[in-house]
Amino acid sequence: MTQQDATSDSSAEKDIDPRVTELQEQLNSAEQAKLRALADLENFRRRESESRAMWSHNAVASWAQSILPSLQELLLGAEHTEDADVQKVIAKFMEKLKEQGLEKIDPIPGEEINPDEHAVLMTEKGTPGTIVQVLESGWKLNDTILVPAKVSGAPLE
Repeated sequence: MTQQDATSDSSAEKDIDPRVTELQEQLNSAEQAKLRALADLENFRRRESESRAMWSHNAVASWAQSILPSLQELLLGAEHTEDADVQKVIAKFMEKLKEQGLEKIDPIPGEEINPDEHAVLMTEKGTPGTIVQVLESGWKLNDTILVPAKVSGAPLE
């Protein structure tokens, strides 16, 4: 190898080094942009999924609230009939509603008042902080209280 060849190799290396460094920086920048785009896409998917779940829950809750007055009347009517077939149909209907997450809140006198599930409409004498009388059952959809149970309660002393 002659000195001229060594000089031209050295000159070529000097030209290549900045280009390699520049290309490496571009590659790193592109990799970072790709990772940011993937993270943004994953965040978008998560937000969309949460939004769809919330919309679905709100739609079901709205529907459930719209049928509750009729359901209350149906259950009240069922209490005043001894027809076994009517009782079976209502029991099946209530079972299906429960499978969908709609449940009746049936407090028991003497039970501690839970302000999340019970609306105390009046006070009576009794054990402080407990339900004295159930005036009307409440309803919940999964963990969301649609209608609190209406009760009378004994005041805390």
